[in-house]
Amino acid sequence: MKKLKSLQTTPLLLNVVFGAMFFGGSVFAEEAETGGGVESVESEEIEEVKEEEIPQEIYLVFSDRVLTLNFQAQPELLQKTPSHFVRFGEERIPVDFKSLLPGDNEFLKIETDFTLEISPKKLEEFFLQASILRDKKTSSVEILLDDDENIVFEGTPQDGFEIEFEKLKKLLNEAISSGQKNVRVPAKKVFSEVVVHPDLKEKGIEEVVAVGESNFSGSSKARRQNIKAAARKFNGQIIGKDRRFSFNEILESVSEKDGFVRELVIKGNETRRELGGGVCQVSTTAFRAAFSGGLPIVSRRNHSYAVPYYKPFGLDATIYLGAQDFRFYNDTPGDILIQAFVEGDNLFFVFYGTNDQRNTSLRGPFISEYKKAPMAIVYETEDLPPGKTTLISGEHDGFRAEWVRRVEYADKVVTTDNLISNYRAWPAKVLRGKEVVKKRGRYN
Repeated sequence: MKKLKSLQTTPLLLNVVFGAMFFGGSVFAEEAETGGGVESVESEEIEEVKEEEIPQEIYLVFSDRVLTLNFQAQPELLQKTPSHFVRFGEERIPVDFKSLLPGDNEFLKIETDFTLEISPKKLEEFFLQASILRDKKTSSVEILLDDDENIVFEGTPQDGFEIEFEKLKKLLNEAISSGQKNVRVPAKKVFSEVVVHPDLKEKGIEEVVAVGESNFSGSSKARRQNIKAAARKFNGQIIGKDRRFSFNEILESVSEKDGFVRELVIKGNETRRELGGGVCQVSTTAFRAAFSGGLPIVSRRNHSYAVPYYKPFGLDATIYLGAQDFRFYNDTPGDILIQAFVEGDNLFFVFYGTNDQRNTSLRGPFISEYKKAPMAIVYETEDLPPGKTTLISGEHDGFRAEWVRRVEYADKVVTTDNLISNYRAWPAKVLRGKEVVKKRGRYN
């Protein structure tokens, strides 16, 4: 018998082929054409992914970053896709349109194999959560000067990637099957169009050169107020060519007259309320813009413990007026203009300047030296009912986080930086109402 190849068929052709083989040909075909009562197989099976089948993690390599698909932590990224076959003697023929095939009988056996693949829907959700995707219909940003020579932004920019999903899906499925660890993502980075006032353009302010982003979901009302108050101070600031940026010089103060309120800050071994608590969200976002833009970092320090607001860990920058500053150097061909703004629970720092064709790629975080948080520290107080507790600050595990930054310049010179953050294991701190011990009288 001649070997049959895969049947990429129409429903009618399928019915004719198998009808002719097992049902006398023309009757079965006529029923298919008229929508007659063809017995179909049950709907597609759903096969659960077993723990032992979960593959190793895969690194998604973009032009400026590397993301990790950790299937152990996110098994929903995987699915089992069925492939259907008709067995006829020794032949096993791949077929489509399983629902139109007749059920098993003495002549015909239908077999189904399941292949472990990426879930396209969950992959897209993963990219959305990582702020990788941007709307292709991005509006332009206009940067103007008002009558008093103040900088005015009309609109907010978007950056992100246009990803060839079908091509990426195929590459990922091949990687899952072969055990390959690195997949280069077929994607193009896109920015909004920028229209700049001629006077600013003369200073080299022409287009988006870097973007920093952080998320502050779960922040208190006071913390949100401080973030917005600090961001306003940086919006419209210009860092001159060959000049150093100092976060504290621009922040200057966190006074109530500037809109700051009291909120938690990390100071030494304590977490306590001070004016401006939450401003480190702003310094962290500014740092991310400078770091991802390939600018030389002059001074930066991580927080004492891993603050949940600053994920991914290892890309935070703490500041404290009079003590700790964040600084970087503008080594681009022109001035850099900062746009700082809040959208929902996200803070953005956008740097506008001259694109000198430097390419920056980030890789990380590489986590090591993990330490579990120590036992909670309990402080007794008479301000609470006996035995009642309230949490002052939560616990945080300690670890080392490392990022590797690679910057390639137009002249092919390459620099590599290792950004290391050491986070201390931090105990929870709890207030507990002091037990009142009654003194017993002496019996005579």
